[in-house]
Amino acid sequence: MSKLYDVIIIGAGPAGLGVARALQHAGVKDVLLIERESQPGGVPKHCRHPTFGMLTFLRPMKGHTWAEKLLTYVQYPIRTATTVTSLLPDGQIEVSSDAGLETLRARKIVLATGVRETPRHPRLVSGVRPQGVLTAGALQQFVYLRGLKPGDHPVIIGTELVSFSAIWTLKNAGVRAVAMIEEGPRPTAWRLCLLFARLLNVPVHCNSRISRINGSERVESIEILSKGEHKTLPCDSVIFTGKFTGEYTLIRKSHLASDFGTGRPLFDQNGACSDPGYYAVGNMTHPADMGDQCYQEGLRIGGRIAAALPSGSIAPEFISVQHDDIIRISAPSIVRLMDTVNKTTFNIRVQRPVTGYVVVRDGSKELYRRRYRCMPERRILLKDVDMSNVTAQSALHISIES
Repeated sequence: MSKLYDVIIIGAGPAGLGVARALQHAGVKDVLLIERESQPGGVPKHCRHPTFGMLTFLRPMKGHTWAEKLLTYVQYPIRTATTVTSLLPDGQIEVSSDAGLETLRARKIVLATGVRETPRHPRLVSGVRPQGVLTAGALQQFVYLRGLKPGDHPVIIGTELVSFSAIWTLKNAGVRAVAMIEEGPRPTAWRLCLLFARLLNVPVHCNSRISRINGSERVESIEILSKGEHKTLPCDSVIFTGKFTGEYTLIRKSHLASDFGTGRPLFDQNGACSDPGYYAVGNMTHPADMGDQCYQEGLRIGGRIAAALPSGSIAPEFISVQHDDIIRISAPSIVRLMDTVNKTTFNIRVQRPVTGYVVVRDGSKELYRRRYRCMPERRILLKDVDMSNVTAQSALHISIES
C-alpha cells in the first residue's frame, strides 16, 4: 500500500505554492507537490517583465525572480517531470514519470493546474501549418529558455495584458512587433497599455480580425478583415495571446462534477469540489488572474484545507450558482451549506463590455448590488456577499442590470 499523504498539490505554480505555504504555516506535515514541467514555479518562471510581486512583497519583480522567491518558502518535496493521468475517488491519483506508473493517495488533493492560451485552430484561422505560429507562453520559453527569437517581423494577436508582455519579450529578443491585432473596438487590457505599444512603435489595429495565415514552410503574411476591408500584412511569425482556458482534461474524464459548457470543476467558496476530498484553486477556476492574485488565493484556500484536515469531512450539501448569459463564469460555482464563513466573494467574467449593476439574489431576496464597468477578460470581484441565510431551497443567481 502506498504512503498516505495529508495533501497532494497538483501544480507548483503560484496558486499551488500559495496553498503549500499556508499548509506549512499551519503545521501540516505530509504534503507533496507534483509538477509536470522540469522546473517548479509555473508560468512566471518564464517571464522577465516586472509585473509580479506587488501584492506579495510590495515591490515590482520580474516573474522568474518572484517565482524563485516563492519557492524558498516551501520546504515540502516537489516531484517535477511528473504527469497526473487520472483523478480517482477516495483520494487516489495516478501519475506517470520516469519511475513508471504509480498510484498516490492523500486525504486532500488540490488541483492547481493553471491555464493555457487558446491557440490558432480553436480560433478558426485558416491556412496551412507553417513554422512561426506560436502562443505568448511558447514565445517566452523560446526567448528566455532557449535564447532564440521567433522571427524578425512578428504580429501579435490580441490585446490582453499578456499580449503587451509579449511586446516586452520581443524587445528583449531584439525584435519589434509589426502590429497588434484586436477584434474589438478597444484593447482588452487597460487603455494606458496603448502608450507602451506606442513608445515601442508597435501599431495597434482595433476592429480587426485575422482570417488567414499565408505561407507554406514559413509564415509569409496574414490576412485581416479590418473595418470591412480585407488587408494583407507581411510578417514572418504570428503570436496568439490570451483567451485563456483552464487545464480541464483531467476533470473531464474524472468522477468530479463539472460545468458542461466550460469543463471547469464545480467548487465551493472554500475551493472544495463535488468530491470534498478534492479542491480547486487558482486560474483553472477563473481564467485568468495575475500571478500575485493566484498566490493570495492559494494562501486562503490552503488555510481552509488545513482547518478541514482534522475532521476529514465537510458538509455534503451544496447549491449551484446561476448567472445571466452575459456572464461567462462565476467563481465559486457552487455554495456549500453549513459553512462557518458566512460571507463569500464571487469572481466573475463577462462575455462583452457592459456597464450596470451586478446583482446577487437568493430567489427574490437581494443579497448584493453594486455598479460596475465590466470588460471581458478582467476579473470583477463581488466582495463579502452575505450567505448566512442560504438554505438547500435557495436559488442563487447573478445578473447585470442597467
